[in-house]
Amino acid sequence: MRCHYEVLEVERNASDDVIRKAYRKLALKWHPDKNPDRIKECTQHFALLQQAYEVLSDPHERAFYDRYRENILAGGVDGDLKDEGIDLFAFFTSSCYTGFGDDDKGFYTIYRRIFEQLASEDYEYIEEPADRCYPTFGNSQSGYEEVVSHFYGFWEGFSTVRSFAWLDEHDIRQAPNAKYIKLMDKENKKLRDVGKKERNEKIRELVQFVRKRDKRVIAYRQLLEERRKEQAIKTEEARKRQIRQRLQKLQDYKENDKHKENHLSDLRQIEEALDAEYGSNEDSEAEMLDPENDLYCIACEKSFSNLRTKHNHDKSKKHRENLALLKKHMLDDAAEFLFDSSKNGGVQLEEEPVVEQPQGGKKSKRQKKKERKQKAFDDLNEEDQVPAECSMSVADNDAEIKKLIEETDELDIVPKQKKANKKKKAGKSAKEDDQPTGPKEAVCDACKETFDSRTQLFAHLKETGHATLKSMAGPTKKGKKK
Repeated sequence: MRCHYEVLEVERNASDDVIRKAYRKLALKWHPDKNPDRIKECTQHFALLQQAYEVLSDPHERAFYDRYRENILAGGVDGDLKDEGIDLFAFFTSSCYTGFGDDDKGFYTIYRRIFEQLASEDYEYIEEPADRCYPTFGNSQSGYEEVVSHFYGFWEGFSTVRSFAWLDEHDIRQAPNAKYIKLMDKENKKLRDVGKKERNEKIRELVQFVRKRDKRVIAYRQLLEERRKEQAIKTEEARKRQIRQRLQKLQDYKENDKHKENHLSDLRQIEEALDAEYGSNEDSEAEMLDPENDLYCIACEKSFSNLRTKHNHDKSKKHRENLALLKKHMLDDAAEFLFDSSKNGGVQLEEEPVVEQPQGGKKSKRQKKKERKQKAFDDLNEEDQVPAECSMSVADNDAEIKKLIEETDELDIVPKQKKANKKKKAGKSAKEDDQPTGPKEAVCDACKETFDSRTQLFAHLKETGHATLKSMAGPTKKGKKK
């Protein structure tokens, strides 16, 4: 074998650029096509150039070659070494095989025999026959997943089981005592570990050398690259398809929005036509939805911040009293209006029939209290009601009417319910509360005649036609609870 540096005609410390330039120059010089008169010689020398450049262009292989250069150049001279087994340095070159066929000099035949021999060397140190099953190298037709992947997976991490006892320098049988035996055994173990490590390193390097040139591995890499490209194409097509689908959906959404806008424009036109014909109801709706109208109490003249406060206020006793007074004033105003209009039309008021509720068994205190309040309220309405049979022919003397209104205002019109509340507040008994108050004297403003009760006064007014319109003053706050 010739040194790779000598073949490329470079120094051992030459850089990668120098080696690459030297290879190109010599390849042009020794190419068979450039030398048709000496094809055989040029073919052999050109193969050596390729082998040298493959080793020296790879940093890993070049480092291994530089370390074991002398052994590789001397490989194959003496054949198998005596104790260390087959010499592997002779197979770290492409000159050991011819082509990539299955013939005797082919790539797969040569290296299949080498790895079978390496396996047989370890089989001598394996006692269990089941463990003697190292993967085979196969041939050119072996499948990658079935044979090739298992072979390289095992041999790339190979560790021999041979003992390397022939590397011992000390014979423990000649040791004078146990202490020397222990020291000798320790030194021998170091030498064996070093020899085993070097052997494993050589085998793994040979596996890498073979893997790099194995056509089956190269073909499988190309297959993986094609699959990767196909997958990339499919991924790109799927991405484009998703983009097209999104664009289509976006276009559909735009069309739907356009239809919606057209529909809304039609609705607006219809609403405008209806407003033009029947008028707009926005003002009435705004007035109905105005929160100030809902949160304001007319009877108490108070506004509230929310509906809950308003509802609580509506349930209060003070609100009910103010509401009763408001109803009373509204009745008085209505009566005044009707009496004024009687001069022209003679309208009469109609009394609402009072429905008597059936009385049952024993009543509770709450029911009795309720009945007293209802009775007081009914009496209040009865006192303030204007008789329907009163004559509507009132004198037209304005001065006399004003005098009658002023004298009528002096009448006691405090509700019985408030009188009862004042009596309760002063601490009177329930019996005194239920007793009716004494009749008050009533005076006719026209003839100045005095009567014992209002009923007699109303009867007198009916007979004589001295009825006048009464003007009520607003209720005072003197008798209200705080």
